[in-house]
Amino acid sequence: MTAATHRALVRRSPDARGRTLVDVAEVPTPSLGPGDALLAPVIAGVCGTDWQILRGLRDDPSPVLGHEGVARVVEPGDTGLPVGTTVTVNPTHPDDPSFLLGHNLPGLWAERARIPASAVRAGLVVPVPDGADEPRVAALAEPLASALYGLDIAVHTTRPAALVVWGDGIVGRLAREAWQYELPGLHTLLVGHGADAVDPHDGGLPELLAGLPSPVAVVIVTPRTGTGEALTTVDRHVRGTLLVDVHAGLPSGDMPLAGRTVDVAALRAANCGGAPWPPRVYPFDRPAGPLLLSGHRGVAREHLLRAFGLLLARRQEPATPFGAEVLTHETGLDEAADLVNSALTSPGRAVDGRRVLKAAIRVGGQP
Repeated sequence: MTAATHRALVRRSPDARGRTLVDVAEVPTPSLGPGDALLAPVIAGVCGTDWQILRGLRDDPSPVLGHEGVARVVEPGDTGLPVGTTVTVNPTHPDDPSFLLGHNLPGLWAERARIPASAVRAGLVVPVPDGADEPRVAALAEPLASALYGLDIAVHTTRPAALVVWGDGIVGRLAREAWQYELPGLHTLLVGHGADAVDPHDGGLPELLAGLPSPVAVVIVTPRTGTGEALTTVDRHVRGTLLVDVHAGLPSGDMPLAGRTVDVAALRAANCGGAPWPPRVYPFDRPAGPLLLSGHRGVAREHLLRAFGLLLARRQEPATPFGAEVLTHETGLDEAADLVNSALTSPGRAVDGRRVLKAAIRVGGQP
């Protein structure tokens, strides 16, 4: 790397199946405008949304992905932070859709990342505690923060007696762990394809859903292609009060729900980055009991800091650290292309005999 260039994981053009594999390449280091900050990523996460982009299921244009992780300040811009400060970046700007790190702007899968002044002024560059550059902590903090945001919305609305997590990927497993930690004794059902989950097409699932104690909270964290099926299934089978957090994305437009058609995507977007508070929760009448529908995009600064604190506090207690089952792979930047490309082209997203859930890329963070 020189001052003028740096290395990054850069997406190729789509292949015949729409997938964009990646290569480690030397790219120009971005020039900075007034107030812009330049960061040196230390650890970057690979999340479920990244896999959707790489598989061609989303049309996000950024050539360099990565919206989760920690970095060190190289050029502080308007952050007011000393050079070398360890920070994370809140990837979603609640008031400016033109900033979506690693989606429509180059992200953290690189040795340098430019954060525009508008995002800096909005407080999206967040100093983090000592120890936050540990791979498990750095890679899991943002998805855990999102799970905590959904938990806050639910608890503000009604205290659930049971939890259904529909989707057993990164956020789903972190959500289950966070809810059980915050609400001891909560009856929990995980729906997904793992060995500890009930398959969504299991013939016994409707009976399991109908037998849950009310109120029932449901966190939907499927790929966007599965959100509608999950939502209509719990609407059909859960009895009593049903509180749904639509964490997962879904196409815009009306879908059948609670005996009517509802634009769930629009309702999901009503809560963004922690605002407004109290959150928007939409009630619907249905014969089996009331439906309280909410969702959210992004997280607030306090969610991120709370997630880092939880991950750091539980490194040694209990014996299995928080989120330990979720971080399945670690790699350096030089080897990251092989990991990503192998996962994209293998059945079941498996690398080294294990399905990739969360991967952490050790980028370096050298100033």
